[in-house]
Amino acid sequence: MAGFVWRWLVAVLWLPAAVVVGDEPVRLVTGSALQKALATSAAWSADGVTLRSQLQTVREQSGILVLRDRRTDPRATVTVDTGFVPRGVILQQIAAAVPDCGAVVTDGYVLVGPADRIGRLPVLLKVVGEQENVWKKLPAGRLPRKAVSGLQPEWSVGAEPREILERFAAECGIELERAELVPHDVWDAVRLPRQSFAELACLVLLQFDLQPVLSADGPRVRIEPLDEARVLELKYSVPPKQKEALQGVWQQRHPEVVLRWSAGSVILSAGLDLHADFVRLQQQVSLAAGQATSAVPGDSLRTRQFQLQGERVTVEYLLQEFRRNRIVIEVEGEGEPEVQRLLKAVVDLSAVRTKQPGATFFPALFGGHFRVVEVLDDRVRIGR
Repeated sequence: MAGFVWRWLVAVLWLPAAVVVGDEPVRLVTGSALQKALATSAAWSADGVTLRSQLQTVREQSGILVLRDRRTDPRATVTVDTGFVPRGVILQQIAAAVPDCGAVVTDGYVLVGPADRIGRLPVLLKVVGEQENVWKKLPAGRLPRKAVSGLQPEWSVGAEPREILERFAAECGIELERAELVPHDVWDAVRLPRQSFAELACLVLLQFDLQPVLSADGPRVRIEPLDEARVLELKYSVPPKQKEALQGVWQQRHPEVVLRWSAGSVILSAGLDLHADFVRLQQQVSLAAGQATSAVPGDSLRTRQFQLQGERVTVEYLLQEFRRNRIVIEVEGEGEPEVQRLLKAVVDLSAVRTKQPGATFFPALFGGHFRVVEVLDDRVRIGR
């Protein structure tokens, strides 16, 4: 590891909607209020509590609506002790406590479910948003007003997903094609934030590996299997302060895929799952940036400044160096063969050559190899 230079310095210093819980309504937060609620710090501890109960408690305490994908068992037990961290981190840890589970944020809610599937939801929402823009340009009279103006989806216990889609399509004046592709299932009661029919269809169909496709010439929505091979060209907004960290993490994970940057945005041309991974990494970097600006102790790892210089170092070597310098790095399942393989991976240091707070430094350093990178005041937790 010749030529490796190690430096760190002490930092210089949830459109509300109601959900009924018992007799009391809980006001849900969406949009910027949701982002603010996710960035608000709290301490969370649970020992063997069901996932269903945990998600309901989050909603009751914060107004953040957390939905569960049908493929994730609501009876799965959750054991977490987060310390004082943003609620977005709390939700990540609650999801990570369930095998193969993750969390993704949309404009109106958080979805918890299979880690390799739920990241597709924001991508599908972006795609149908572009298709709805085509609808909005149709001549007057060609499109019923409710087709794009939004509705307040709500259903009771025992509702079937196909019936949900057919009912709300009819309410919006939309012709729904190939509804027979939606399998039989029975769902819990829920009241969602205001959204368009196409957005509702994305949430429902994603859970069956299906997607809605909007007709370009009128109010028709066709249900199709997810097309994972189709190349999508989509633009994402990225705050300038997050560009370097996001670029670095992306290069580590997908060095063969180029991001096309312009002022305040980036364009990605890739298949569905690469877009989903980009969204996951973007949300991870955004959450880390929020952690960096929240109130923390003066010697917190989140605000201490770090930088690394060197070439071809492994994850294992970095862990040894951090620990030798009394920086606690916890690796979930460190003794497992799959994790041991990840520890031998070479880390790209290009994203950490300049000084930055630990809240962005550690996700940039390890995020290309591990799905979970949580920076706390006194330790860093990483895991698959």
